[in-house]
Amino acid sequence: MKYKNNESNIRYVIRKVLLEQEAKEDKPKQRCVPENVIPLDEIVGTADVYDNYAPGVNKRKLGVNSMVDTLGILNNIRLFKDVKDGGAHLAYNMMHHLNKFRNKNYYDETSNQCNKAMDKIIELYKENEHGTELVKDIERVLNLQTKDDEYTPSPRAKEYLKRCLVLVKGE
Repeated sequence: MKYKNNESNIRYVIRKVLLEQEAKEDKPKQRCVPENVIPLDEIVGTADVYDNYAPGVNKRKLGVNSMVDTLGILNNIRLFKDVKDGGAHLAYNMMHHLNKFRNKNYYDETSNQCNKAMDKIIELYKENEHGTELVKDIERVLNLQTKDDEYTPSPRAKEYLKRCLVLVKGE
């Protein structure tokens, strides 16, 4: 029996092999459609517009800049006597803000690729002059210990921060 290889059979086999290889890849290709794309301005947030959070406590409202300010306040909560709830409201706002970026993408115009918005948040946080690594900074706040628990984030704030870790890590 003779096999005839014509062009359509060859294309069929190549297409089948390529589709099988794509299916085996661990990382699914991100798709940028208008419904799931977050603009860069929304990810970064305002840089120079501060909101009066409490008497003597100013922080930026949205984006990575807000996360840097929030974690800075929570890390030094003993200095902010006007934050009466142990930082629970700050941690909740951060969790809510991070949740907005879950399952969203960011279109990188320089590489013409669609990437996860959370990856961009982690990258921008690390590039911020006051941020080191988002996960490490959250863990640092979670591990704060003093002799007087009045000056550490409240248990409720820590629960919100644990959820923030889950959101950032994508678990």
